[in-house]
Order: sequence, then C-alpha cells, then structure tokens
Amino acid sequence: VVKVAGGLEHPWAVAFLPDGRALITERGGRLRLLHEGRLSSVGGLPELDARGQGGLLDVILHPDYARNGWIYFSYAFYAEEGRTAGRSESGTAVARARLRGQQLADLQVLFRMGRGSTAGVHFGSRLAFLPDGSLVFTIGDRGDRDRAQSLREHAGKSLRLRDDGAVPPDNPFIGASGALPEIYS
Repeated sequence: VVKVAGGLEHPWAVAFLPDGRALITERGGRLRLLHEGRLSSVGGLPELDARGQGGLLDVILHPDYARNGWIYFSYAFYAEEGRTAGRSESGTAVARARLRGQQLADLQVLFRMGRGSTAGVHFGSRLAFLPDGSLVFTIGDRGDRDRAQSLREHAGKSLRLRDDGAVPPDNPFIGASGALPEIYS
C-alpha cells in the first residue's frame, strides 16, 4: 500500500485524467486535483447541498475525453421549491464541464431529479457510460423506499441519458403512461 495523498475529507470518487492527474470528489463539496502527490482545489462547481449523505458525489470522464474534454459529475442540489417554502429539500443532479486550469468551464446541468426530499440520505449516485455512448446513473430512494416502486419518480432508479442530457428514444419506458422517460431500470 502506498499513500498518494492525505487530508481528504470523505472522498467519494476518483477519475484519472490521461496526463496522470486525478480528480477526486469529496462528499463535503470539494473537487480536488491530485498531481504528483499534491492536492489542489478546483473551482466552478454549482451550488450543492453538502449535508448528511449529500454533497459532491461521482465523477467520470467522457469516453472520448481526449477529443471533447467533458467531465461528468453528480451532486446533491437544493430544490428551489423547498427553499421558497422554508424547507431544506434537495435532490440528485448530473452535470458536465471542462477543466480549464484549476476551474470548471462550460458547465451544463444535464439532469435534476423531479421531486426533492428533506431527507439527508440515499442520494446515490454512480455514473457509467455504456458501449453505445449513453450515460447511466443511479439515484437512491432518498430514504423513502416506496418512491423506488413508482415509475412517476426518479428516486431509487437507474436512469439513462445521451451524453448531452437528452433522453434516448430507445429507453424502456418511452411512451409508457405515467412513466418518466429517463428511467432505465
């Protein structure tokens, strides 16, 4: 075992860049860049909810990162509806951005789950690219397992989008009455 970095707070995920550097998410809301044993912070993240099990979650590179530079990440966000009603509702979101020095640029939020929750648990989230280039990701049940059984809810599901955030036309519940089109499983 070789220690390559110290001082991380609840590291969640690592994505290795082609040049040998690594991006590391910390649940508390920091994106760190590891280079030759030294950690630095990356700026430009969207506002996120870093309470309980929420915060900055997964990070992966686009399969064609060398050409397009896209970095994908998931995080817990504050639901505006909850804020205006005086509640701390939050949900899981997926975004992409490009790394420019120590800053994220060209940020695009690709997905926000439909209904937030005041629970600070079970946000998910893991991201993966399928061989066809589509993005799959998981969202936890947000502490309410019944939500996972409803096709009208994102919670407790595996979801699938194209790399630009659009819904693939061959998702299994496209056109199904009362089902959200992003649901993959």
